[in-house]
Amino acid sequence: MDFTVESLHTTEKKLNSEMVRLMKAVNVSSVVDLKKSALNKLNKGPLVDFLENLVELFDNNLNLCKAAASSVDELKSKVMDSQNQLLKRQQEDLLSVKDTVQTEMKSWADVVKKSDKQTRQLTAKSVKEAVKAVNEEEGRSKNLIVYGAQDDDESEWDYSCKVDKTTDTFTAICDQLVCENVDIQHCTRIGEWRADRTRPIKVEFRTAADVETVLRKAHKLKASDEFKKVYLAPDRSAEERAAHSKLVNQMKELIKKDN
Repeated sequence: MDFTVESLHTTEKKLNSEMVRLMKAVNVSSVVDLKKSALNKLNKGPLVDFLENLVELFDNNLNLCKAAASSVDELKSKVMDSQNQLLKRQQEDLLSVKDTVQTEMKSWADVVKKSDKQTRQLTAKSVKEAVKAVNEEEGRSKNLIVYGAQDDDESEWDYSCKVDKTTDTFTAICDQLVCENVDIQHCTRIGEWRADRTRPIKVEFRTAADVETVLRKAHKLKASDEFKKVYLAPDRSAEERAAHSKLVNQMKELIKKDN
């Protein structure tokens, strides 16, 4: 049986309708009153009919739940694939920028030999921009962004208290994911606190491998009552955030079509 939201609602309506019909038949006003004494009011024939209908509906509902679980697993897989693709792209971009630096350095050396002052200044600028891009890309690969974690008013707190509170929040998330061997360097909220929004948390790790370890387990947060609305993502550049947003919108459209 394929899962759709419409089929789930249909099964729910049928179950409610059958339970209402049964309550009317034994003259009770609540499901909790459907006890042995009340059911004994029915003759064997009508009681068997009710039981057959309910068993069929419960079986359909069970199959729907299994199909829903399968759909959730498939969606989780798509999200993980998306995150892995973005991490791979970050690594590829980092290698590309490193190649650019090597090329620019070689060009710089050639220009120095020619002693062309104007060209030398332009090439120096290119080298600085390439080196800056490498450093930024490498730095982001070691960062993680946390969305949806409870955000308290810290306007009256000193800096150390803010850091400690934010670190405690992310440590609790790591405990939920059973990430014991990751090396957290620093945690901080992004932006000023406002009552109408929840600020993301920027987490800095010692290595990019620590980031990958946490992201691989991020799906477990959905099973947590405390952190089920928390979402973890790589620290993306503006271009990567735009690409990811486009991918998410495409996935939402696909889900709508499936339903």
